[in-house]
Amino acid sequence: MHFYESSIITTKDGLHCQVYANEHPTHSILVKPKYIPTDKVESSALQYRFIGGKKMNRLDMWAEKNALKIYVEQFKKAYPHYVMQSNMHSGSRLFFSVPIEHIERVYFPRTGLKELMSMPVDALDVHLRNVHEFVMLLTKSGLRMKDFGVTYSTLMGHYMSNISDINIVVYGKENFWKLMEFLENAEHSMLRWKTREEWLEFYGRRNRHKIWDKEKFLKIMERKRSEGFFGNTLFVIFAAEKEEERTCQWGSERYSDEGIAKVTGIVSDEFNSAVRPGFYTIEKSVVLSGKNVPVSQVFFHSRDYCMLARRGEKIEACGTLERVEPKQGEPYYRIVIGYLDSYITERREQEQMKVIS
Repeated sequence: MHFYESSIITTKDGLHCQVYANEHPTHSILVKPKYIPTDKVESSALQYRFIGGKKMNRLDMWAEKNALKIYVEQFKKAYPHYVMQSNMHSGSRLFFSVPIEHIERVYFPRTGLKELMSMPVDALDVHLRNVHEFVMLLTKSGLRMKDFGVTYSTLMGHYMSNISDINIVVYGKENFWKLMEFLENAEHSMLRWKTREEWLEFYGRRNRHKIWDKEKFLKIMERKRSEGFFGNTLFVIFAAEKEEERTCQWGSERYSDEGIAKVTGIVSDEFNSAVRPGFYTIEKSVVLSGKNVPVSQVFFHSRDYCMLARRGEKIEACGTLERVEPKQGEPYYRIVIGYLDSYITERREQEQMKVIS
């Protein structure tokens, strides 16, 4: 079932969930719980939010690992119907999903932006005026208004003016790459790109500083046009895969865990790295550790790895080695980075992908 990534779902149990894929099982939607009421499960290791009259924890997969592991186990007991067991994956894969019957409301980014853009500009506060002006700039790329959406706190209405980010969804991978090309040379008095100092602050978070050489990290990040500032407000632009662009329908493949492996390879196609989950097609793979097999794909679930590498660049990746068996076509091997269960195991420190040349 196709259902756009980055839509927001509220559940009958009061959870706020972010849709975490573009392809889903028939009877539920794959998500990451974003804000979780504290009445059944709570952790001081996670940030707190007060939303809709409720005390919430904000689920951060980079919280302290042991505390996160305890919280996830408590969540499974409190909300077992939001934990999905996949019959396509071997190993202990962790998937959160919302069964269709537990959905209270879906907030669609495209619908939300349409409503926002229909508002009189003088009725908007500072944050929403910035969103409005930014979207008007983006439409100069030649994309239509219906190719865009707005998500997260702006869509939900619990943003903090002058503090919250602008999060824009672009529908379609081709549209997204077209927009990135436009932004290479776009000019606006309110538009600026991150400085080296701002990228270095980003570099210091999570485990990026353990993976990347500082100068290589800066060189790669400074060419990105999916993040920047508009009117001193951080913006992030996401891509959502259209149904006709999908590379794999849910249930059309089976995945066998072959252990942890580290490989290098040359990127032969980065087109599908715009979305989450996404992947790079590679050639001339060399296995540095793990089972020695030809690897043709580096697949990721985290936006950290979107658009890092370009065609012809050499990358190094470490993650779960999987044998993929399609219902049609020949089996192949891939490295997978960022299954949600990796954040509560030793794989959190091992998994990575970086450009090496």
